[in-house]
Amino acid sequence: YIIVFVPIGSGASSSGGASATTAGGGGNAGGGFGGFRAGKKGGGVIVENNKHNNNMDDNASVATTTTSSSTHDGASSNNHSQHNANAAAAAAAYPPGPIAHSSKEVKELYHKFLKDFPNGRTVILGTLLDADVSTISPLKNQEWKAFLHNLGGAIVDGFGDRVRRYDEELRRLDSKRAAFVRKFSGEHSKMMVADKKKTNGHLEEESGFDLSHFFLVKESLAFTYEQMQLPGEAKLQYEELNAFLPEEAWRQLAQQASAGGEDDSSDTAMMSPSDLAMAGDWERFRKLIKSSGRDLRGVSSFVPQYMYSREVRLLFQMGSPVDVLNRSKEFLVKEYRSKLLDVAADFGQRWKKEIERIGMSSSEHILAAQSKMKQDRLKKEAEIEAWALSSCWDVKCAAEHYFTLSPPDTTSEGWKKDDDAAMAAAAPTVEGQDAARCIAELLEFAILRLIRLGDLALGEEKVNPIRRATSERPADTLKPWVPWKELRKQRGSMSPERKKNNSEAWTINFSPDVSSWVRNAFSNSSTYEDTYLELAKAAVYINRRAGRFRFASRLEDHRAEVLISRGEYNLAADVLSNNVGACARDQWNRAHYWRIFRLACCQRVSGDVLAYLETLTQSFNPRLSSVAPKKTASLFQNDLEALITDAAVAEPRWGAFPFLETELSIESETAGKSSQPLPFLRRKLSKYLTYVGDELRFSLSINSHLPRAISVNGIRLYLVTLASYEQVYRGNGTVSEEDAFRILSIDAPITIEPGKNQFSFPWQPMTYNVYVLATVEIQWKEASFFYDSALLRKPLVGLDIQPSEPTQTIELNPLFLIPGHVQNVRLVFHSGSDIITGGAVTLICSEGLQVVPPNTDQSKLEEAWRDECVIPLDACEPGKKIVITTLVKSTSSRSGNNADDVQEMMAKVETSYRHKSYDSVMEKGEEPDSNPMKTLLEAMVTTLDRPALAVDGSEAFVFDEDRVMVNVSLHCNTPVPFFVKEWNLDLPSPLVVEEDGDLNKGMFQHAIPEGDMLLFGFKCLRADDSDEPSSERPILRVVLQDDFGKTFLQVLPLNLDDIYKQLRKEDEYAELHNATAELVCSIKEGSVGHPVPFVYNLNLQSL
Repeated sequence: YIIVFVPIGSGASSSGGASATTAGGGGNAGGGFGGFRAGKKGGGVIVENNKHNNNMDDNASVATTTTSSSTHDGASSNNHSQHNANAAAAAAAYPPGPIAHSSKEVKELYHKFLKDFPNGRTVILGTLLDADVSTISPLKNQEWKAFLHNLGGAIVDGFGDRVRRYDEELRRLDSKRAAFVRKFSGEHSKMMVADKKKTNGHLEEESGFDLSHFFLVKESLAFTYEQMQLPGEAKLQYEELNAFLPEEAWRQLAQQASAGGEDDSSDTAMMSPSDLAMAGDWERFRKLIKSSGRDLRGVSSFVPQYMYSREVRLLFQMGSPVDVLNRSKEFLVKEYRSKLLDVAADFGQRWKKEIERIGMSSSEHILAAQSKMKQDRLKKEAEIEAWALSSCWDVKCAAEHYFTLSPPDTTSEGWKKDDDAAMAAAAPTVEGQDAARCIAELLEFAILRLIRLGDLALGEEKVNPIRRATSERPADTLKPWVPWKELRKQRGSMSPERKKNNSEAWTINFSPDVSSWVRNAFSNSSTYEDTYLELAKAAVYINRRAGRFRFASRLEDHRAEVLISRGEYNLAADVLSNNVGACARDQWNRAHYWRIFRLACCQRVSGDVLAYLETLTQSFNPRLSSVAPKKTASLFQNDLEALITDAAVAEPRWGAFPFLETELSIESETAGKSSQPLPFLRRKLSKYLTYVGDELRFSLSINSHLPRAISVNGIRLYLVTLASYEQVYRGNGTVSEEDAFRILSIDAPITIEPGKNQFSFPWQPMTYNVYVLATVEIQWKEASFFYDSALLRKPLVGLDIQPSEPTQTIELNPLFLIPGHVQNVRLVFHSGSDIITGGAVTLICSEGLQVVPPNTDQSKLEEAWRDECVIPLDACEPGKKIVITTLVKSTSSRSGNNADDVQEMMAKVETSYRHKSYDSVMEKGEEPDSNPMKTLLEAMVTTLDRPALAVDGSEAFVFDEDRVMVNVSLHCNTPVPFFVKEWNLDLPSPLVVEEDGDLNKGMFQHAIPEGDMLLFGFKCLRADDSDEPSSERPILRVVLQDDFGKTFLQVLPLNLDDIYKQLRKEDEYAELHNATAELVCSIKEGSVGHPVPFVYNLNLQSL
C-alpha cells in the first residue's frame, strides 16, 4: 500500500497539521494478498464496479477483494510480515527531492509514518495545497514523480506477493489432488463404482481435496494476471485446469450429479447455469461454484463452457482472432461429442431401470418401451445435431466481422468462375488463410451435422435426398443412354423444366432453443436442399481462400449432384465446368473423366450445343484414354459426330481441342536454323533459312484420340508474316484469313485414322520475308478447329525467306586505261536465269577521268564529257545479253606514289529481278503478287599511274658471323592479276646471296591480285674481299606474267644503306689495336655450397 502525506501548515500539530491518505488497505501487516485488503471491509482501495465494461468489482476477483480469511478462496495470510519488511526498508529512505525541502516538523511526521507503517510506502505531496508554487515548479515535478514511482512499485510488489501466495496455496492443494485424479482414470473405474455404492451415489473425498477451492484459487490467479494486463499468463492458468481435469472428467462428474438428483439452481432462476457459463458471467458463476460442493458435481457440466468463454475473452485481449476460431472449433466438437455421450449414457441408465421395472413382461411391452425410449433418444440427438449446426454457422457469421469469408457479390454466380489460382491470390495474409482453414473445417463439420439431422428427421423409412444425390451411382446414370438426335426430338425446342421437389412437410419437433434458421431448413425437402447448397457454397469459397482446393472440389461435386437431382441442369453445369479442371491439375484421371461425364450429362439434357461440343472434345484427352470405358467413348463419338452437323457450331471459332493433336515441321536438308525471341509472346521462334524459289515441304502430324476414324472436309495451314503476327497478338490475338499471307490447303476427302496421321504441304515462295507457321485449321463438317501455334506447348516454327542468289553478271573492258588517251569502254550485262524487270547502269569516274553517254554525236563530243553517267537498263528475259559501249578519256598521270592518286572508273548495275519460276508459279493463282528482288553488281577499271610492283620496305640484319638476312616487301598495283614468274637479287660487294639463300622458291605459283603484299627473304654471305665496296645499289628484278603468257620485267632498287654502313664500320674497327681477355674455368669441379674459382688471361701485347 502507499501513504500520501500532504502537509497543510508549518505550525500544525502532528495530528492536525498534516493529512494522510492511505491507499491499499489499513492495518499494519498488509492483510490480504500482497498488502491489499478488501475495499468494503476497511482500507482505501476503490474499485469501480462497471458491469457493462466487464470490469471486476470487489467481490469479483480474489486479487482485490479477499481478506485474510480463507472462506473466499482459501489463501492464507499468516507469516508474511518478513517479506513485506524488505520492501518497506527499501521505501524508508529519504526521497531525493521533496523531504530535503520540508520543515523539521514534517520530517518528524514522515519518520513516524515510516515507523508505524513499515510495510507501506510513504510519499510527500507538500506542494499540493501550496498556491504560491508554480505549476511548472521543479519541486512539484519531483514530488509527483516520486509519487508515481512509489505507486507503481506498490502495485508491482502487491502483484508479486499475490502471485507468490497463490502459488503456495496451489502447491499445497496439488499434494492432495493425486487421489482425486485417479478416480477419473480408466484404471480406477471399478473403484469409482464401488465408492459410489458405498456412499449412495456421492463420491467422498478421502484425501480431503477440495476441487471447488482448487478451481477458485486457480481462476483467481488468472484474474490477477488479467488485471495486470497479462492475458497470456491468465490463459495459461485455464489451460492448466484443462490439463488437470479434461472435459471427459467434467462429463463424469456431471453424470454423477445427475444420478444423485441434486438441484443447484440457487439464485439463478432468471438465467440458466449454461447461459451464465457461455456468457462468461464469472461473478454469478463463481457463486454457483461455491455452492456446488467440494467436487463441483453440481456445475461440472457447465465448467467447460465457462472456461471456453473465459479463454475466448483472453484471446480477444491478446488480439488473436485465429486462435479464437481454433478454440471455438475445438470446443464445439468436444461439446458435441460430450452431449452425444451423455445421451447414450442416459439412455443406458433409463433402459436398465425400465427393464427392472418391466421385469418378466411380454416381448410386446419390451419392444414398445424400447421404441419409445429410442424415439426420445433420437429426439435428443436431433437437438444436439441442431445445436452443433447452428453453432457452426454462428461462428462463421461472427468471423466475417474480422475476415473476408464471403464472395464479393453473393447475389450473382460470377464468383464461381474464378479459378483456384485467382482464389488463392485473393487471400490477403497468412492469418486470413489460417482463419479460412479453421472456418472451412467448421463448415464441413456443419454439413455432416446437417446430413445427420436429415437422417433423423426422415427416419429409417425414407432416404435422405442429399445422400441419394451424392451416392456412388446417381439415379440419372441408371437410365439408358439416349443418342443426341433422339434426345433433341424428345426435348424439341423447349428447354427442360425444373423438377418439382417434394414439398411435403417434415415432421420433426425441435425444442424452443433451436434457432429459426434450422427450423426453416427442415420444413420440407426443398428447404433442406437449399440449406445444404448454401452451406456447401460457403464452404467451397472458404476452402479455396484457405488453399484447400481438393476439399473445395469435392464439395463442388456434391453441390452439382444435388442440383442435378433437383433438375437444375444449367446450374449444375456451371458448377461442374468451374470444377472439372481440378482433378486434371492433380492428374487424378479417373475422377477427371467422371466429372467430364457428369458435365456432359447436364449439357446434353439442357440442350447447350456449344458447351456440349466443347465437353465432348475434352473427353478425348490423351491422358484420359487409358481410363475411359470403350463403350462411353463410343457413345461420346456418336454424339460428337451428330453435333458437328448442327449449323449452330459453324459460327464459333473453336480452339485447339485435345481430341486431335497437331505438330508442324519443315522437311529440308539444306535449310539453316536459327532462333529469334518474340517478346510479345515470351517465346522463341525457330527460323529455317531458305531462299526465294526453293521448293519447300511442310509436314503436319495429326494424332487422333478418337476411337474411330473420321472424314474431314479440309486442312489448311496459315502462313503469316512476322510483322502481321506481332500486330495480331498485340491486338486481339486471333489469326484470321485476312491476316494470312498465304494459306496452304489439302482438299477433301481426308481421312484421319486413330493414332498418328502424316500430311504434307508443298510451297515454293516467291517473296522474301520472315513468316510464321501460325495456325492449322481442320474443317470437320460444320465446325472448324483452329490450332494456334502461340497457344500450343510446342516450338513456334518460322521461315526466313531470303532473296535468291542472282545469276546476273557484268563484264567491263578493257582491263586498264592508258593515261592521256581516249579509249572505248564496253560493258556487257548477262541476265542469267533471272527475270529482269528493270534497272540502271551508273558509270562513276574519279578525278582525271571523264565519260560520255553512249551513242553521243561526234560533233557534240567535247560538250558531253562528264564525271558520272546513268544509263537505263531495259527488262529482259532469262538468258539475254545487253551490251553498252561508251568513251572514256584520261589525263596524264599525276606524280607521286600515294595510293589515293589512282584514277578509276566504277560501273554500278542496279537491277530488279524475279526468280525464274515466278511466271509458272503465278499462273496457278495461289501465290500473292509480290515486289521484285533487287541486286547490285559492280566493276572497275583503273589507269596504270603506278608501277605494277612497288617496294614497300626493305631491311637487312646480321643473324650469324658473316651472315646477313635480307627481307623485301612489295605492293601489287596491277588491276589485273598477274603471276610472278621469276626473280633475282643483285647485291653490291661485300654481300652475295648464298647458293641456297633464296627462301622464296615455290611460294608464288598463283595469281596475285591488286593490293596484295609480296614478301621476299634472302640469306646472304659476307665475302672475303679486301677491295673497297662498289657504289652500286641493291636491285631486285621480278618478272611478271599475265594470263596470255606475256612477261613484264620489274627492276626495283632497294635501300640497304644501314647494313652497308655497319659493315664498313666493322672493317675500320678491325684495323685498330685490341686487347683480348680469356676466361679459364677451374679444373676441379665445384660442389654445391662451395665457391668455384675462375681465371682471366689478358693479352695486352697489341696495345
